[in-house]
Amino acid sequence: MHAQVVTIPIKFYVYVGVNMADALLGGIVINEVLVDPNGANNFDTDGNGTANHTDEYVELYNSSGAAIDISGLELWDSGTGNWFTFPPGSILAAGAHAMVMTGVQAGGSLPTGAPGDLFFDAGRGTAVLNNGPDNIVVLDPNANGGAGEYIQATYNGDTLDNPPTDYAGFPAGATRVGTGEDFGNDIDGFSIQRLGDGGDSFINDQTPTPGTTNVCFTGATRLDTPNGPRRIERLRPGDMLMTLDHGPQPIRWIWAVVRSAADLRARPQLRSVRIGKGALGKGALGESLPRRTLRVSLQHRLLVRSNVAQRMFGTGEVLAPAKGLTGLPGIGLAPVKGPVTYYHILMDNHEILFAEGAPAESLYLGQEALGALSPAARRELCAIFGRDWQTFVEEVPAPARPFVTGPRMHRLVARHKQNRQPAFTC
Repeated sequence: MHAQVVTIPIKFYVYVGVNMADALLGGIVINEVLVDPNGANNFDTDGNGTANHTDEYVELYNSSGAAIDISGLELWDSGTGNWFTFPPGSILAAGAHAMVMTGVQAGGSLPTGAPGDLFFDAGRGTAVLNNGPDNIVVLDPNANGGAGEYIQATYNGDTLDNPPTDYAGFPAGATRVGTGEDFGNDIDGFSIQRLGDGGDSFINDQTPTPGTTNVCFTGATRLDTPNGPRRIERLRPGDMLMTLDHGPQPIRWIWAVVRSAADLRARPQLRSVRIGKGALGKGALGESLPRRTLRVSLQHRLLVRSNVAQRMFGTGEVLAPAKGLTGLPGIGLAPVKGPVTYYHILMDNHEILFAEGAPAESLYLGQEALGALSPAARRELCAIFGRDWQTFVEEVPAPARPFVTGPRMHRLVARHKQNRQPAFTC
């Protein structure tokens, strides 16, 4: 992302495959492809400050339940031939990603992912993938008794090549696994990715996720915009959100992080809070707050507006972390049923947004939030705001409302329960 924010209309497409994902070695699938990193939108994969044609990448995924040795697998293209071979010792863990970037630029570096993810620089100075129609081919030259097997995907309306006859140097006896997959059409700066790692559907209007889990959008939060509620995963920097204090305001940055079910079970602090429909109270028009079930991280703050808050703090509105509200009816820890994706939205100021109609904070760049950001995320923030990292650390933003935590938070909730008063009253 860059300092210039461009707002464009984006259409949402999902391409549904008929068959299961084509796989080599019992589980290696083509998972995501960034075809055109720069254009109407930009994505700077290596974080050097410029979205360049060599920021393109292909990502594989191990959809099996065991580690797979992908050493010797080859990436092929009709115009370039064999453009990358995975080196010896490339062991891809179960559920992990292997991303190959066309070429890291000066001042850039490969992305980082979860433990077990692999990242490679093909070391090329020119693009491999066509911005128009093209094929992506992954060859296992040792399979099928040494004759070779390959998987193949197309995008932007290309027809399937026949690599054994069409590609110079490709093994003549190699056979294709599956029927080939159509990834659909790309949008500049966005990747084509499976809707959930290894899934059978594809989506093309999402921020690229090199080496991180592709997002599953089921039950996504809806945020209020000037044109009505929109699902959070469809929002982009520059889009306008309604705020309690300043009306419509533009999004400056969106950050998403995925927590696996194993992570959630092993680290309870990563779990989410489930806020049932109407559990916070009623809005000015008598509508339930939230309008539908809302899930947020434990530390995400919600607006409490009540006479209890006025008596306790001398102000009728405070911001309280969701975990502190779990003692109220309809609010509790969400059960762990699968991975959870947390989206964080940054505005120019700390704002109160409307998530499923309920007043909830935008990302507050305090020390805790800053410490949780990856190096790549830090670089993005500095580029967007034109500030160095030390400035972010030293200049603490003003909160939209006073924060309440600890014993005061417990007393606040206890008094709401005692008085049978919801957290939010008009």
